[in-house]
Amino acid sequence: MSDPPIIPPTRRQARIARGEQAVIVLLALVLAAGIGYRAVSHWCVGADPIEAVPAIGGPAYRVNVNTADWETLSLVPGLGETLSRRIVEVREAIPGKQFRTLDELQEVRGIGAKTLDRLRPYLTISDAPEAAAEPVEMPARP
Repeated sequence: MSDPPIIPPTRRQARIARGEQAVIVLLALVLAAGIGYRAVSHWCVGADPIEAVPAIGGPAYRVNVNTADWETLSLVPGLGETLSRRIVEVREAIPGKQFRTLDELQEVRGIGAKTLDRLRPYLTISDAPEAAAEPVEMPARP
């Protein structure tokens, strides 16, 4: 009697390809890391939501556009260094030039009606030279 022929075992085909398996493992690791981060954040910070800080009612002082230097003007929300320098340049271009109204600030390149509306609460027009020395309190930037 002869032995039956030896049939090599067949390899079973994987239902998910090797590349797809790698993607699934990677997604599982990312998910686990996210859950771990969330858990640690929860333990460190606590479960209570952070309360919103009430908005500041407005500026305590206004900046005088006729006497303030560009550094002081740049503290105003919405005015950066460039616009602040331009305001001073327009003011100093004509000796003795004073802005009579805030609307005249639209003469400055880069300040339009919408920008001026955002700046109004922080600016003033005054002839008093000491007005530029007033402290400027601006709301905290988010």
